[in-house]
Amino acid sequence: MEITVIGETAPIARWILRHLRDKNVGVESFREWMKRAGIVLASHMSREIEWREVTVTTPLEVEAVEYEPVEKPLLVGILGASIPLLEGFEIVYPGAPVGLVAARRIEEGEKLEIKVYYERLPAKHAGTAILVDPMLATGYTIAAVADLLAKRGVKRIVVGTVIASRAGLSYLQARGGIDAVYTLAVDPELNDKYFIVPGLGDAGDRSLGVVPG
Repeated sequence: MEITVIGETAPIARWILRHLRDKNVGVESFREWMKRAGIVLASHMSREIEWREVTVTTPLEVEAVEYEPVEKPLLVGILGASIPLLEGFEIVYPGAPVGLVAARRIEEGEKLEIKVYYERLPAKHAGTAILVDPMLATGYTIAAVADLLAKRGVKRIVVGTVIASRAGLSYLQARGGIDAVYTLAVDPELNDKYFIVPGLGDAGDRSLGVVPG
């Protein structure tokens, strides 16, 4: 599994994180910066899909050779925190098919399980899928959704996330099934509630503006 930490080479990623990490940033601004994070991630991840050369004629009646995707990737968002992030991906890949998955964590003492309770995915997809989730904490949810995609014939699964934990990346690396992970930053640890530290808090609450009752 190849891991690309965009913030190590692209300062704009750190500028985005400067806003997303700030506890004083409100819902509207948080959504906008999350969408920008999606644009940056999607742009860097373009190397993960197949491209072909096309010839176009410019206004000067001169031909130029450029690229277009052979097939647009399947974008898969994990509800509901991924919604603003997914918007950024849709800007970069207009018209790309979008799948949605919802999962919940079940904690029993020190045991953690993931239960997928909603999915809207194609019956078959033989190309590349980009799995989008703002926070890669334990890696368990990403792994569960990757299993669903593999069952539908997806040949290449790449993950786009804003912040990943070292523990989550290690888990996915050891488990297999993911081809590449792109993240703006890698944070060192998880707390006892499985939140990434220093992280940015609860991405779902901050993106949606609704704290579950």
